[in-house]
Amino acid sequence: NICISKKGNSITKKEIVEGDIPVIAGGQKPAYYCNISNRTGETIAISSSGAAGYVSYWNIPIFVSDAFTVEPRDKELLNLKFLYYFLRSKQQKIYSFKKGGGVPHVYWSDISTLKIPLPPLPVQQEIVRILDNFTELTAELTAELTARRKQYEYYRDLLLTFGNNP
Repeated sequence: NICISKKGNSITKKEIVEGDIPVIAGGQKPAYYCNISNRTGETIAISSSGAAGYVSYWNIPIFVSDAFTVEPRDKELLNLKFLYYFLRSKQQKIYSFKKGGGVPHVYWSDISTLKIPLPPLPVQQEIVRILDNFTELTAELTAELTARRKQYEYYRDLLLTFGNNP
């Protein structure tokens, strides 16, 4: 009752003009890029098929194709980014809503049954601030660990050549 959903528009790679607008279809990443958008600003997209049920957040213009978007009916009651973090916390549950044989689909009618907690808006904003900081720190830590792993592999390989460097 507190969210609304909008279906994406059908588009194929043959119909588009290449550009820098991500086309959100049935995957976890953009299917391709085009020159027009059908959503602007902050957007929560949920893939309908393929990686059906995958929840993503966008703060750039996108073209929603084989997916649908979710937004609060009243932004004074529910913070969009809080809604995104809530839906991500229910990612496995949303995946469990898949229906169909060959190409499973996820439908808004199933997702709309989820009960969304509604703390006061300032509390939602603080939760978003904390989770945004945590997400940023996680990305920095991942980058640091990747760099250290590459450094370790370099020195391990150098040491194990026993002076037979090319």
